[in-house]
Amino acid sequence: MTDTAKILFVDDEPQMLTALSRVFRGKQFDVHTANSGQEALAILENSQFDVIVSDMRMPEMDGATFLSHSIKLNPQSRRILLTGYSDQESTIRAINDGQVHQYLSKPWDNQSLRETVEAEIIEKQRIEAETPDQAEHQALQNQVISVSNELKHATVLADMAKGELLNQYNTTIKVMSNLIHMRVPTPKDMNKDVVSHCVALAKLIKLDSKIITEIRNAARLYQLGKINFPETLLNQPLQDMTKDMLAQYQQHPLQGADLLTPLTSMDFTAKLIRHQNENYNGSGLPEKLSKNKIPLGSRILRIVIDYQQMIHGIYLKDVLSHNDALELLEKSSGTKYDPELVKLYKKLILEISKHKTTESDKLIPIDEIQPGDKVNRDVFSPDGILLIAKGMDMTPTLINKLTLIEARYKKTLNIFIKTLEPAD
Repeated sequence: MTDTAKILFVDDEPQMLTALSRVFRGKQFDVHTANSGQEALAILENSQFDVIVSDMRMPEMDGATFLSHSIKLNPQSRRILLTGYSDQESTIRAINDGQVHQYLSKPWDNQSLRETVEAEIIEKQRIEAETPDQAEHQALQNQVISVSNELKHATVLADMAKGELLNQYNTTIKVMSNLIHMRVPTPKDMNKDVVSHCVALAKLIKLDSKIITEIRNAARLYQLGKINFPETLLNQPLQDMTKDMLAQYQQHPLQGADLLTPLTSMDFTAKLIRHQNENYNGSGLPEKLSKNKIPLGSRILRIVIDYQQMIHGIYLKDVLSHNDALELLEKSSGTKYDPELVKLYKKLILEISKHKTTESDKLIPIDEIQPGDKVNRDVFSPDGILLIAKGMDMTPTLINKLTLIEARYKKTLNIFIKTLEPAD
């Protein structure tokens, strides 16, 4: 991308325009804004823009109508539509009438939005360099758009629905995990570390991203089978359990996997949970699998969960130090645990202890949060209820809900917002 690119953002909400402008700070962008389609058309009469980004839902003139009018005034501009999942028919109309080059779902991801806009700027520059005859270029572009419209008709709804379903799926798993941990008295830090350490170990051995996702889900739900346990069993260290109590406790992986049976999309996650207590030498439960017959994700879970239980006083009566817990893992290497995974996990723990990572986020009061800001950590109510999942973008509606929740509890919520890297 060369020179300064001119971008026009159109939205009837000033807060959204402010959020969009912040994403495109830097000398390489010349950002203009308009609060309505009519105002934007007046600007286009006197200026040419590389990219025009418009919201779909605006009073008087919606985004589809505005973009269709913008073609006559700025025919060479690249047009991007910001749309919600409920705007399916309007999105298709915008693709046909407004000759939209890209559409992005709201709430948008700042990084994806920036990459999309930059790609459209580069595409415009490429077309201009290769097609000096603008009339010929426009005719060719119209032909391409006409041919591609039929394909877009078939894919636009599927793309929008897929993104929406994926977000809901991930949030649902987080809510399930939160409900489990409200019932099972394990420290929040432990639950978080079980997930992050399992994922880190899976990445160290370069597993496929889909497998890593399944391991992450299993790490979030590994205690699902404990939700019906009596309080006496939940609060008893494994070392102090009677034979009968231990027999009941050892059934929780099976019960957890069985609870996921109706959810066929989570069959592999259920399998990892089912075999989390298998031993490497074949003496574990429930099927006495050994070595590589035990799913790799289950072997990872076994090591990480046991280590976390050791350092939090759940495995034994006494809380063990990190070094003592690692030593205990090594003693059972080859019997309970996969020896190669134990070596890797030890390296991971030692590396974490030497270099404590700092998250690129900042604790921000609600009244300073702007629409478009991305939440960098899960937000919980004072009662431990998950309110907002990590990675969600703040909207005016969410900000208002959090304000009401703070007022109801009369306590400040911890909201960590991901910090934006400064533009070059």
